[in-house]
Amino acid sequence: MFRYPLSYMIYSEAFDGMPEAARERIYRRLFDVLTEREKSPSYVRMGSNDRQAILEILRDTKKGLPDYWKTSLANAR
Repeated sequence: MFRYPLSYMIYSEAFDGMPEAARERIYRRLFDVLTEREKSPSYVRMGSNDRQAILEILRDTKKGLPDYWKTSLANAR
């Protein structure tokens, strides 16, 4: 159904309305998974190309991302 394995809910008002601390924790975990800093076996099936594509899509389309998403993108790998 979806090309990339990431919930559309990240663009929802409910997500944006979460407490800042919770939202930041999700952003950090997501960033770590997408930049392959997180090595958990749970994410093995997600290929590097898909991770990179999701990272770039979010960077280009999601407002309010933490600064490290923008400044660290070039050094993410």
